[in-house]
Amino acid sequence: MNHIIMTLGGPNDDRGHLSRIALDRLECTYSLYTNNNNTRILCTGGFGDSFNRTPHPHAYYAKQYLMQRGVKEEDFLQFTLSTNTVEDFRISKAIIEREQPDILLVVTSDFHMRRAKVLHDIIMKYPSTVFVPAKSSLTPSELAPLLAHEKQAIEMLKKNNFILY
Repeated sequence: MNHIIMTLGGPNDDRGHLSRIALDRLECTYSLYTNNNNTRILCTGGFGDSFNRTPHPHAYYAKQYLMQRGVKEEDFLQFTLSTNTVEDFRISKAIIEREQPDILLVVTSDFHMRRAKVLHDIIMKYPSTVFVPAKSSLTPSELAPLLAHEKQAIEMLKKNNFILY
């Protein structure tokens, strides 16, 4: 079987050090990669004031981390240089349609999973998709504003009848 793991990006600092959110997602990706044959990885994340102000896209740092863990260079697809979750799916859609994996595994944080599923179903609609939540290692106080943001984002989608502009 042909698998693609689409790993949604997370923040990194101004030196390219990956955040705990990004590392949680990448550890989940690495585990899936090592336990499944014929698996390639699609890293998302470009540039943005809120998550990456370095000269390299976030996906570059994600790839470097996974390669240090033992993922082979040839098992990476081109980067999705996105700035948010909507763009993760919009830009990646063409890559996924071209590659036609038997299974698309979408990895994101457990707290982000609901919105990722909704956006996938609006934008990408790839039929053989499995969503894999990366367990967050954030403290409750670190997690609280992220949960509030996710709740607000879902409410905005509902308010707009799940139509993206």
